[in-house]
Amino acid sequence: MAMGTEQIVIVCLPGPVSQAPCASGMAPAAVAAYLIDPAQAPSINAQNEPFDYAVAATIWGFAFTFVVALYLVSRSAGAILGAIRSL
Repeated sequence: MAMGTEQIVIVCLPGPVSQAPCASGMAPAAVAAYLIDPAQAPSINAQNEPFDYAVAATIWGFAFTFVVALYLVSRSAGAILGAIRSL
């Protein structure tokens, strides 16, 4: 899915000629630019938000707790199976 389109836009670049739409010492020039579709702006803005350490710590804590719990359950299952084998 395309996030936007490539279009030719007019920008003011440093140059010797000063024309009406540009400031002094600037000249208009045509440049190819990738313009983002306005419907895609919220998803792009969400990616540019600062990193949330509280959410990252919560996710890491959940994953760590899950791994430790899985280890303890596996260890207990191993002890039970070892006791059954020794019978």
